[in-house]
Amino acid sequence: MSGEPFLSRWSRRKLDAKAEPAPPPAEEAKRPEPVPEPPPPDLPPVESLGKDSDYSVFLKAGVPRELKQAALQKLWEADPALMAPEIMDLHMGDYTSPVGEVVKTAWRLGKGALDAAELAAEAEEKAKITPPDQDS
Repeated sequence: MSGEPFLSRWSRRKLDAKAEPAPPPAEEAKRPEPVPEPPPPDLPPVESLGKDSDYSVFLKAGVPRELKQAALQKLWEADPALMAPEIMDLHMGDYTSPVGEVVKTAWRLGKGALDAAELAAEAEEKAKITPPDQDS
């Protein structure tokens, strides 16, 4: 172990690394560009695909992207189960609309949860304060 402090050694090594030119890339690191494969000739026409068709042939390597997208779009349209929203998805609700009705709870701030007797007394007190509706 050298007597040089850690941060001094670290700083010196960082500066040395910046000063040295990067080694040229090795010839073996260069890869030839892959030759695109011709699309498989046995693909069925997209118009003939249905719910029970085999779509895996469109997902193989060498299938043009546009053809693959068209087949997946056809699959999406063919099966209503794929198009329907998930029932249990919590993100499907419209949380921007106002609440239809007020949620009443037995919880009161500072008191906690009220029991049935306390709720009845609270309802009686509220009935005394609010005047009855006069429809005549």
